[in-house]
Amino acid sequence: MQPPELSSMKMQLAGSLANRYGLVVRGSLLVQDEDDVPPMLDRSPALSLVLFGNAGSSLWEAFSSSTEYEDGCPDALDRWSWRIGHQIALQLEGRPLFPFGGPPHHPFLRWAKKAESLHNSRLGMLIHPRYGLWHAYRFAVALPRPVETDAADPADICAKCPDQPCVAACPADAFREEFEAKACYAHVAGDRSSSCRSACEARLACPYAGEFRYHPDQARFHMRAYLNAMSKRL
Repeated sequence: MQPPELSSMKMQLAGSLANRYGLVVRGSLLVQDEDDVPPMLDRSPALSLVLFGNAGSSLWEAFSSSTEYEDGCPDALDRWSWRIGHQIALQLEGRPLFPFGGPPHHPFLRWAKKAESLHNSRLGMLIHPRYGLWHAYRFAVALPRPVETDAADPADICAKCPDQPCVAACPADAFREEFEAKACYAHVAGDRSSSCRSACEARLACPYAGEFRYHPDQARFHMRAYLNAMSKRL
């Protein structure tokens, strides 16, 4: 077992490395068999997993000035995350894992729920007790040693919001039951005057953690990526 002071130092290094790129450490977990975390590259078992991502628009300045953003090629954010993830993993002596590029497709949402205080929102995405709906996971780093973890609090923020204005705000009425992807895409792609092209109206209507809303340029970037992905899927 790694001494506690070394575990703490490793997490401090992870936070410092993340901060260089506008990222934050989004939690960590001690790996169990049911977590489906792949082994290290030398086939030794991974003992812990550290998740990295953005809170609000924390990464936007670093990403929007990157080569990947400016080169006009597809999947700019994924390619940026791939590069940064490998750089950070190298310095942590770990293995980078990504929520894209599978198979295999890693269970990032399950890892996130174990590593942080999260719950499913009415819009389907995970809601965070500090960041609300304005956060994302970009990659994880598996480590051959244990690190510090925090106990997750499964508080249901949406259950405490009786009005749930997010559902009513959707112009496509796509969130009454399960998310209706076809209805959402048909509205956003078909109505060029829709404000959803700039940012999802339902997401904007959430009254929680509004100070972490994405920068308008970042919101538009994600909506363009969403439309492109949905056009290929539907």
